[in-house]
Amino acid sequence: MRLRVFVYGTLKRGFPLHKHLSSARFLGYGKLLGFEMYDLGWYPGIVPGKGEVFGEVYEIDLKTLMILDLIEDEGEEYERKLLPVTMEDGSTISAFVYVFKADVSNKRKVKDGLWRKKDSCLALQGR
Repeated sequence: MRLRVFVYGTLKRGFPLHKHLSSARFLGYGKLLGFEMYDLGWYPGIVPGKGEVFGEVYEIDLKTLMILDLIEDEGEEYERKLLPVTMEDGSTISAFVYVFKADVSNKRKVKDGLWRKKDSCLALQGR
């Protein structure tokens, strides 16, 4: 069974946790409407809001989804939801997205919805 996932932070290409998507097929870039991104330290979180979040879409298998659930602490820190993602060509697909569950009122908002590399990410290469 093949599934789709939208990643917007440390699972993107060039980031420390992307290695967990080594068996995934890159489908393209996409954006998620109705969400805002916040800086949680070395990784981002998204919550419902008025903005948009930019990321990458992958086709994955069930085993990879289970690995991602562990990485994202699904059910505790993040909740995995099936949401509409707008692809570069304007089409809309359904993909799993990890949505942050905790309060972000004391966190810095990433206004443009695009997570960029930070030096602090390098400390987690082994994760």
